Amino acid sequence: MAQAGVARFSQVDAFKGKIMKSVLFHYPILNVGGAEKSSMRMIHALCDRGWDVTLVLTTGGGAMEPEVDPRVKLVRLRPRALGLRFAKARGLGGKLLTLPDLMGYGAMRLIGALRMLPFRFRRYDAAAVLLMGTPSDFVRKTVRARTRAIWIRNDLSGADPTGRVAKALRNAASGIDHFICVSEVSRKSLVQVVPEAGGKDVVVYNILDAAKMRSQADLEPAPFDHGPDGEVTILSVCRLSDRAKGLFRMARVCAALKRKGHRYHWYIGGEGSDRAGLEAEIDALGIGDCMTLLGSLKNPFPAYRAADIVAMLSNYEGLCGVVNEARVLEKPIIATRVSGIDEQLTHGINGLVVDQDEEAIVASLSQLITDKALREKLAKGGYPAALQDDSAKLDRLESLFLGNGSQHE
Repeated sequence: MAQAGVARFSQVDAFKGKIMKSVLFHYPILNVGGAEKSSMRMIHALCDRGWDVTLVLTTGGGAMEPEVDPRVKLVRLRPRALGLRFAKARGLGGKLLTLPDLMGYGAMRLIGALRMLPFRFRRYDAAAVLLMGTPSDFVRKTVRARTRAIWIRNDLSGADPTGRVAKALRNAASGIDHFICVSEVSRKSLVQVVPEAGGKDVVVYNILDAAKMRSQADLEPAPFDHGPDGEVTILSVCRLSDRAKGLFRMARVCAALKRKGHRYHWYIGGEGSDRAGLEAEIDALGIGDCMTLLGSLKNPFPAYRAADIVAMLSNYEGLCGVVNEARVLEKPIIATRVSGIDEQLTHGINGLVVDQDEEAIVASLSQLITDKALREKLAKGGYPAALQDDSAKLDRLESLFLGNGSQHE
């Protein structure tokens, strides 16, 4: 029966006369972040396996679009983002001044609706929403696919405080075949708040492509120089969002380390909406001499290679890509206790796992800065085989995409 489904829904390669497996992915806007990077690695790997991949973006113009694999059919429903200036404007005068922005937003919505129409007549083996907060109506109601899925990338207990995402997932569950969770903890959080997902919940770890990570680490110099002998380099790579990544706490930790007299320099790679706030916090705490913002890193791996310690101090994650990247490059890492971390790190073996407590973070980072032997031990601590076996992950995805799940035409 599965083979019949493949023959019915797959695309035909007109030049070679063979059946191609087809999948459509939907994503809101392709800016730089962990979810985007892991999605791009998966899409690249599926193209390598002969899949015909279509990536539909709700809004075009994201910073990561140039990195989309050229084999992918890229569709932007709305050519660019408009409407934000009008939404942020205050008072009648501000609203009137930004009225063209609102009109542009309306035009983008109309263009998007028109660009959706052809998808009612195309068929795919599978269609999936790659970010759980993205509305799933397009994948569930417009796209004609044999199998439908939604990726769950976070622990819903931390990432969805209002319950808005959980409500949307409950409403979508009857039209979804698989909820693909990136960690066991994110799976458990899903079925706890969305019982309708029970029996459809599966864990597939993110694709790593470790060999490419290692090769990219040697492509260019690190974005910072090592300081004087004895100065330890700390690196954090994250989206600059305080709510998710604990940026201001990071700055306070840095200040506490400085008061203790440690010799170190802390670099933070990434961009985001809270950059100005973090810069102000760095100035207020007087730590500009030991904490530097690097901005967006198109290739972060030379920075990983040069770092002595990687610090991942988020408030919540799904299965943290920074931990994956640090361990692939055999760097000692300190990580706060977030969802999925116990699937990645064993405390004291290949990293330090600390509670969401500022004093505990300061104490553990102090230990790493002063104990070179501990850093060397953690660097050599290995990484779980299940997280590194990309071939097994891809086999599992293909099985889900081509399986005997429910059909929704």
